[in-house]
Amino acid sequence: MENRNPDGTAAAAGGNRAGAGRRLLSVLSRKWHGSGPLAAIFRNMALLTSGAMLARVVAAGSAPFITRIYTPEHMGVLSVFASLAAMLIPFVTLAYSTAIPLPKRDGMALNLAVLCGALLLTISPLVLVFFLLFSEPVLQALHMERLLPYWWLLPVAIIGTGLYEIVSHWAVRDKAFKSLAQTQVWQSVIGAVSKIGLGLLGLKPLGLLIGQILMQSGGSWMLFRRFRRDHRGLARQVSLRRMGFLLRRYADFPKYRLPSQFLLSFSSKAPLLFFAWHHGAEATGQFGLALMIMALPMALLGHTIGQAYYAEIAKVGRKRPEAIYQITRGITRKLFWISVPPFLILLLSGPWLFQLVFGDVWRPAGVFASIMSVYLLTQFVSSPIVSALNVFGKQTYYFQMNLLRVVFMVAPFLAGWWLELSQAWTLVLYSLSMSALRFYLYFKIMAIIREQAPGGPAASSP
Repeated sequence: MENRNPDGTAAAAGGNRAGAGRRLLSVLSRKWHGSGPLAAIFRNMALLTSGAMLARVVAAGSAPFITRIYTPEHMGVLSVFASLAAMLIPFVTLAYSTAIPLPKRDGMALNLAVLCGALLLTISPLVLVFFLLFSEPVLQALHMERLLPYWWLLPVAIIGTGLYEIVSHWAVRDKAFKSLAQTQVWQSVIGAVSKIGLGLLGLKPLGLLIGQILMQSGGSWMLFRRFRRDHRGLARQVSLRRMGFLLRRYADFPKYRLPSQFLLSFSSKAPLLFFAWHHGAEATGQFGLALMIMALPMALLGHTIGQAYYAEIAKVGRKRPEAIYQITRGITRKLFWISVPPFLILLLSGPWLFQLVFGDVWRPAGVFASIMSVYLLTQFVSSPIVSALNVFGKQTYYFQMNLLRVVFMVAPFLAGWWLELSQAWTLVLYSLSMSALRFYLYFKIMAIIREQAPGGPAASSP
């Protein structure tokens, strides 16, 4: 799939960059480790990165057009819309979709996927009723009355994204990284085209909201068709008895992973909601653009690496903690060196770059991005390894970590509000606080992995 700028040059550049990224990771995997689990991770990273980098080219190439079509206030509406949807998405499958890669047999995994689909169909009407009753008071409290005419799109976004989570976790199980890469490109293209096209037609901010939904849930059918082709014979293994067994077998996911995912979404999206409540839609739009652009190079690649890492350590299994420990050390070391150049560029040139690329009105967003660059680096390095907690069944730790994350997130914003700090100084406190938390989480997860080894603390406990 090719994306061309008006001068005809962007597609070639994007293809070259994607190909270069894939070749680079392939070379690194052979040179650094040759064969073994870590090399397999880097080969999968190389495959996924080709799609992720193409998706990044499309998203980054469309952003200057989007910021010249829509105002900061429109972007603020999008930020609040995406934040509310993200916080409610885990509830539609009760986090059972995260466990799909774990069963040893495909038949049991299919029962788990069908269970997730049944939960989606059962809980979705409740989401619709919730917004029907409470959308007005919630949005008025956030000073987001501009979003009231579009409240009905929130349940649509939640349902669509929940469906994509189910099929994408099955693709991770199958190590269908090529299909996932193609899906990433498709999502980015359809999202960008929708936002730009609908904006030019005067549908503001509706075009942003529809584009966001398509970007998050588009590609579900593509992944489902692949699953149906490769696993036709599995359907007869689905039964209520097996689904009931899996409901109990992975009960820790709704008990601990679900509230953990909610806390994770809340801690990452609450800053936008705070800006909406305290500073209005325009400041929220500036902050939202900063977060969106920061996430393009890092979140796409970080999510890709996390999927490949999770697939590999799930295959290694909880009985080989030493191998998982070595894989995790190697991955985080490489991620640190990969993340240093973009971190320095954003730190030193954020305001100038945002003003140049997106227009003079968006310079404050560049200031915000520069301030947040330190936290971005630590997040990129530490985020993928959280999946190790799934393999070792440590859902309680995952919940505790995300509860701690909420505390570290809320504290700087409360301090900024109490001390009447400016937006910039509040974000300085936030960036430092979350960076400190990321350092702590990295060392905590590494300690948990070591404890599973024979002779470790976990082995000697009664």
